[in-house]
Amino acid sequence: MSSVTATRASEVGAPEHVADRSSRRNPRRRAAATVVHRAVVVLLMLYLTVPFAWMLVYSLYPGQNMRGQHMDFTPGDLTLGSYARLLSDSTFTVPIRNSLIVAAATTVLCMALGSLCAYVFARFRFRGQRVLLLSMMAVQAIPAIVLAVPLFVLLRAFGLYDSLVGMVLTYTAFILPLVIWMMVSFFESIPVNLEKAARVDGCTRLGIVRRVVLPLSGPGFAATAIFAFITAWSDFFLAKVLTSNSSPMLSVRTASFQGIFAMDYTAAATAGVITALPVLILALVAQKWIVQGITEGAVKG
Repeated sequence: MSSVTATRASEVGAPEHVADRSSRRNPRRRAAATVVHRAVVVLLMLYLTVPFAWMLVYSLYPGQNMRGQHMDFTPGDLTLGSYARLLSDSTFTVPIRNSLIVAAATTVLCMALGSLCAYVFARFRFRGQRVLLLSMMAVQAIPAIVLAVPLFVLLRAFGLYDSLVGMVLTYTAFILPLVIWMMVSFFESIPVNLEKAARVDGCTRLGIVRRVVLPLSGPGFAATAIFAFITAWSDFFLAKVLTSNSSPMLSVRTASFQGIFAMDYTAAATAGVITALPVLILALVAQKWIVQGITEGAVKG
């Protein structure tokens, strides 16, 4: 009888012993996973920030300090002369103006049209709805280089080649499907009961979108708008194909500092910093809304 009791006791105690050993191992595994995770994050941050930091340093020193095998990083040699030189040059400030106008107009147009289209996809059911939405995304898989020649011919035919209007329409055509796709998920996360209550209060459908839907989807709207602006601001290929040297975009002008036989590294670094500044400012100012909007979209998806 005692042997049976001892056997049962050992069987009962065995899982507790295994659980105890497992609990001792889990903290070690969690600690190791935390170390690996933080190491990966640090490496990723270095990968993303070091090039920009090096570009910033390069733009603040005279060219002679950065040439040769031994670079001179004397603090007293720091200067903003390269920035003053570029920002006083009309061949550089005009592309900045062009890019700002095109990116801002593209963002406004994409968000105005995209919000209305996304609301229709999110709230109405009609035949071919899913196919139409998937078709818009399938078009995005077509490389821009395939459409470059047709776009060039089309804009030349309508007199829009080398014009800001032509660039705005082109970027809108490329970015609008992605804006619609992103906004649909945000609109679907809003309870329909809120819209029904607004209808009872006498609000029109357009008024519901303006007074109820858009305010509630503010973080997602901000994240999508910033995405549209950055995409239009940083594009190089279409800007190179659809504009000439007389009115280039900022990305094209920045690339022109690299010549065939020589390159002005200080000017190129300065132009790179100026090009990246609007993106950095937007990301810092709207960081809260970007993270919240991306999180809401991921949870909904």
